[in-house]
Amino acid sequence: MAVIREPQEKDLMHFTRYAIEFFHHAYKEQTSDLSLDERLLERKYWAADRFIANRNDEKLLVAEVEDKVVGYIWGTIHEHTDGSSYGLVEELFVDEFYRREGIGTELCRQLIEWMNKRELTSIQMHFASGHPRTAAAFIESVGFTSVSALYKFTKK
Repeated sequence: MAVIREPQEKDLMHFTRYAIEFFHHAYKEQTSDLSLDERLLERKYWAADRFIANRNDEKLLVAEVEDKVVGYIWGTIHEHTDGSSYGLVEELFVDEFYRREGIGTELCRQLIEWMNKRELTSIQMHFASGHPRTAAAFIESVGFTSVSALYKFTKK
């Protein structure tokens, strides 16, 4: 079974690799003024920043199996205009080899536990792309309910 914990210095390489893989799944197709190489370099810097961030409004957790990081979850706390706060599961990634073993569920459970210790009005989660039916089924299995659907039209 996986151990869920805060990242350690030794985890940076694996976390960065998974953050880049997440980028390929979720953000690669988004339009940008930057080249793909520039965006990948930016993602590497982003990963290092998240890794060393010590902020009260965000949390990064990693999943470890046999001394190897096999996934991560990153969540943030945001403030509504009325002053109330909500949590957002920003990213969740589990190595393909370790999927369907409960690791993503346990990552979510522990991040939600951290968020529940704050006075939040809600906790939200979404997925940008990939396998929508599988992602929706997973998101619902950890306790989220669908509140809306957004569709994008792309000219051909």
